[in-house]
Amino acid sequence: MCFRGTVRQVNREWEYRIVRKFLYASLVLAVAWGSANAAGLSADKTKLTFDALDMDRVAQEDGIGDVKGYGKYRFAIPHDVNINTTADGRWDSRPGGMNVWTFEVETPDAAHLNFGFNPFFLPDGASLVIQSKRGLDKLGPFTANNNEESGQFWTGVLQGESAVIELQVPANRMAELKFGIVRVGHGYRGFGATAKHCKSGACETDVACLSTGDPWNNPRRSVAAYTVGGTDTCTGSLVNNTANDKRMLFATATHCGVNNNTIGATLVAYWNYESATCRRPGSSASGQIVPRPNTTQTGVRFLAQTANPFAGSAPAGDRSDFTLLEFLQPANAAYNLYWAGWDRRNTDPVCSAPADPTLTTGLCASIHHPNVDEKRITFVEATMQTGNISGASGVHWHPFWDPTPPNLPNFPAGAALTPSVTEPGSSGSPLYNASQRLIGVLSGGPSACGSTGANLSDFYGKLAHAWDGLGTTTTAVKSYLDPGGTNPDFIDGRGECTAPAQPTAVTATATAPNAITVAWTPAAGITTYRIFRASGGCPGTNYTQIAEVTSGSSYVDTTVSGGSTYSYKVSSRDTVQPCDSAQSDCVSAVATGVCSLAPSFAGATSATTAGTASCAVNVNWAAATPNCGGGGQIRYNVYRSLSAGFTPSAANLLQGCVTGTSYTDSAVSGANTYHYVVHAEDSSGTGSGTCAAGLEDTNTVQKSAQPAGPDTNAFSDDAEAGLAQWTVAGTGGGANFAQVTTQAHSPANSFFVPDPDVVSDRTMTMTNAVAVPAAAGTTLEFWLRYFNELNYDGTLLEYSLDDGTTWTDILAAQGSVPADPNRFITGGYNATMNAASAWGARTSWHGDFSTAWLRSSVNLSAFAGTSAKFRFHFKSDSSVTRLGFWVDDIRLYYGSACTSGLPDVIFANGFQP
Repeated sequence: MCFRGTVRQVNREWEYRIVRKFLYASLVLAVAWGSANAAGLSADKTKLTFDALDMDRVAQEDGIGDVKGYGKYRFAIPHDVNINTTADGRWDSRPGGMNVWTFEVETPDAAHLNFGFNPFFLPDGASLVIQSKRGLDKLGPFTANNNEESGQFWTGVLQGESAVIELQVPANRMAELKFGIVRVGHGYRGFGATAKHCKSGACETDVACLSTGDPWNNPRRSVAAYTVGGTDTCTGSLVNNTANDKRMLFATATHCGVNNNTIGATLVAYWNYESATCRRPGSSASGQIVPRPNTTQTGVRFLAQTANPFAGSAPAGDRSDFTLLEFLQPANAAYNLYWAGWDRRNTDPVCSAPADPTLTTGLCASIHHPNVDEKRITFVEATMQTGNISGASGVHWHPFWDPTPPNLPNFPAGAALTPSVTEPGSSGSPLYNASQRLIGVLSGGPSACGSTGANLSDFYGKLAHAWDGLGTTTTAVKSYLDPGGTNPDFIDGRGECTAPAQPTAVTATATAPNAITVAWTPAAGITTYRIFRASGGCPGTNYTQIAEVTSGSSYVDTTVSGGSTYSYKVSSRDTVQPCDSAQSDCVSAVATGVCSLAPSFAGATSATTAGTASCAVNVNWAAATPNCGGGGQIRYNVYRSLSAGFTPSAANLLQGCVTGTSYTDSAVSGANTYHYVVHAEDSSGTGSGTCAAGLEDTNTVQKSAQPAGPDTNAFSDDAEAGLAQWTVAGTGGGANFAQVTTQAHSPANSFFVPDPDVVSDRTMTMTNAVAVPAAAGTTLEFWLRYFNELNYDGTLLEYSLDDGTTWTDILAAQGSVPADPNRFITGGYNATMNAASAWGARTSWHGDFSTAWLRSSVNLSAFAGTSAKFRFHFKSDSSVTRLGFWVDDIRLYYGSACTSGLPDVIFANGFQP
């Protein structure tokens, strides 16, 4: 299904594969997919059902097709259909004069679906919504604002294997409606969440790894992944023009196949498709999936292109593979796009390694969407020269990717960096010089994760050639990039707005007690300024806007606390566009006056029974941090009540001025549940606290516990006696749970089930049910570690109250036991799995927690009086092997009765009023 290949000899083997495509592609693709997976229309014509894809055939075709340069990267199989609102679907009338048409599309296996509509015209008041039947995803609502001059409309992908299409039209506007479904894209890879089989390589570098001030953050906003015809994908970039007017010009590669307006109408671009966090290249996290965004834009018109180096009979010097398109709709301001600058000169672009290995200064780069996944950046540190690819000669730049890429400041710690590259799906992506100006678009090349030497390179069609192209307006881009005919060699990019100048000479001064004045020199023509503040000295982090000044050049911050340091930045705001400047350099000041900031404190972390013969509760917390210079001696005040949600006050103060980070409450009875709140108080003497008139925080974190005596085990197994107390079973590949010595919590053995790369369903079940007592602190405890395929293979804890006939997740309801999402006390499920996983979209233990043992404990108070069996249930899907799942030291215990610590029965309420 996913043919990436390995490192190949530059040009010879790679070129051989390109030639081979032309020999065999037509043969392999000769049978239309529409006939191979014929649609079945239900008898009432309200549902269209497709067969499962023949994935062996898909894999064969992609094995031929997945080489950069041959063509578009396929992510879905097309089903051409003819569905209209007159003959198909179901119309219903709703109150308020609205008619509603519904239609369903169903497959057994799609990772996602997309739709092409032609004709498409929605009258005013009409709306179209497409959502998955299982509620996984939703597209729309689309309205009359989505009507295009092409008369077509093509959607982004909808996660899930089935869809419900709902069209609402005002009854009095029905005659204006034009609507038909002409294609369903049956997705099998790409676009994040459900596309596990063909993920971009872990060697790639996320654009999220760029530091805040890195200049590559500008062209980063220019780049989009896009689909064509609901089946194929490439990458492209917005480019600026000399009119600087935000015209939606979009550069990509000719071999991506958009060569007329009809095809252009089917283009859907995905802006800002990025990982939200920086993942270290080469790490397992870097190879994980990222869901696709909803920031899409549809429809382009064709402007100009040069010849394809991989097809046709054009002269070698005409094949620079450069296409220029224009989106039909203006930019959505919310997307914060950027129009990249360009450089049309044909001189070798100079790229150089920065003196500081954490910076990108001097580097050239390409920004792209490998395998139609999240946006990545690949750097060049050596000056580029002209190279030749396939049938082209003299019209391509030949960059060699940086073998020692920059160690960007946002990278998590980890192993040595490996070079980043491009991949299938990156085709059409921009190549920028060291000034972040576009100089070419990706045709192809031999690079892949793990490449070295000559293979660590690719080929980009030159803007220098496409400028004049083949001498006509449909083959030359200059009349679009330079509409005024000024003929510059290069221009810079621009953002969504033209940013005003920054304010200068910014200062911060403590001008009065508990007041800091921020002042600046205004920018020309600007009267509005925004003030940002962070705690601590420069450079500061997590700046928050605290004010907007509409006149003048200073601001007095009266929300500061004496003795604390604050950092400030100021930006100019052009209210006409509107548009903000970059923030100024940081300045800081220490506030004078009385400190009024209570300690930073997260509150109590736990309240647990001491488990001793005499009743007691242990309350714990982490140390607080003082915020006042003279308040460094922290004391803690412990409040208690028999009522949940109580308000701490002098009336329920249990113990004041505690010096440590724990307190044992021994004045308790096993008959009660006690609720605790802990406050931190400093020694500043400027407040009204209990201990020394200090400043006391006001957190409301509450922890509760019922005292009990020493633990009594109703069930225990340390795995040393094998599976004597368990029954194991399973289906599919892999193996059942077994006793192993590969890992052990104590002393030498544990139970283990492997995670294979085939479908596997395995259980380890208590052979005999346990009578769960109605006692305080009844808990199921075990220790686990696991390394399963993240998001797709995982383990659940399940229970049965009818001797194994019915099995339910530990968090769900069965019989007398209600559902409780908070039933885990510690060590609960780590995350929700992917909807296409072996378990579906539910929480489980999955991913990598294999370097230590995790204590998991479950509150069984709701099971009191039941006879319950518990089991561990593992499932894997049909790809990716990992180590597996271990569990050890399993016990079900409860607290025995404890001796009350109350001095007299009249105080049985715990001294509470």
